[in-house]
Amino acid sequence: MTIEEAAKFLFVSRPHIRHLLERGELVEVTPENSSGQVDIDVISVQAYLTKREAARRAYFDSQTEDNDPLGL
Repeated sequence: MTIEEAAKFLFVSRPHIRHLLERGELVEVTPENSSGQVDIDVISVQAYLTKREAARRAYFDSQTEDNDPLGL
């Protein structure tokens, strides 16, 4: 998966994908061609998406009006 494909799949910017690669949250596979194009491991992209979705669900599940009722 290229940087552009990963960015579209995760709905983030290309610089953010490069940042995730630098931090080791996404895994770069050795390019098969000599063009030097970055090849990202698809499984690491899917794992990152699953991790982010779980964090999002946990956050929304923790938010209730009981904790912070709306003022009228």
